[in-house]
Amino acid sequence: AYFVDLVGQQLADQYPDLLTGTRSVDILTTLDAGLQRIAQEVVQDGAVAIDAQLARKKVEGRAQIALVALDPRTGDILAYIGGRSYGQSQFNRPLHARRQPGSVFKPFVYLAAFESAAADGRTDVTPATLVNDEQSTFAFDEEGWTPRNYEDEYDGIITLRRALAQSRNVATVRAAELAGFERVAGLWKRFGSSMAPKPYPSIALGVFEATPMEIAAAYTVFAGGGEMHPLRAIARLESGGEELPLRTAAPARIARADTAFLVTSMLRSVINEGTAASARG
Repeated sequence: AYFVDLVGQQLADQYPDLLTGTRSVDILTTLDAGLQRIAQEVVQDGAVAIDAQLARKKVEGRAQIALVALDPRTGDILAYIGGRSYGQSQFNRPLHARRQPGSVFKPFVYLAAFESAAADGRTDVTPATLVNDEQSTFAFDEEGWTPRNYEDEYDGIITLRRALAQSRNVATVRAAELAGFERVAGLWKRFGSSMAPKPYPSIALGVFEATPMEIAAAYTVFAGGGEMHPLRAIARLESGGEELPLRTAAPARIARADTAFLVTSMLRSVINEGTAASARG
């Protein structure tokens, strides 16, 4: 039902004339029925586990859920979960829920660092560039901010590749310093997000708000060689046995192909030996 609402919104936004006419229209969506079943099973199992964690911590209420799975090469939405129960709440969380992206934003910090270096004609900022991952205080607006790594684990001098693979907070803020906090904020503005984060050091750790759909669309920039693909739920429209033309937006050039490739390579390290290694199957 959440996906049906999404399809309805895309129809209203892109094909308003179809909703006012009298002819019948067949709508073929991008949803993959097999992947959708898997998504529902995974989300259900995850919800049970989270509920148990909250109960142990004596936290009242139940966590909500959103899931967007897509083909990053095309922007086609393959699986979509908008919440725990459509009957209890029709609020479509992937579209409308604004939360802090946190560590999900870190790849864009490194993309900004590589983009900034390329713009300045520098060749010395690469995945092998060294930064200091030690607890530090960063100044802004005559104030200080002291981020901490998970479980207060610090690596000292490490490469940008390892910093992303191990999701090191302090090292990521150092990478944002290399780019310039204004350029990190400027890069995110290119994605067309409805919220423009302030160029503070905390931007490196995703301390601003975005929707799951905005984040999912932004991630297509890596598979797209620097181009972002708009997300789509409608694959085909037919009326009277004839196919209707789709009004699809062209991919938007956000970053250089070479800088996007560098981050894609670093993301492989996240899967191969980093914090997401357990996800390998």
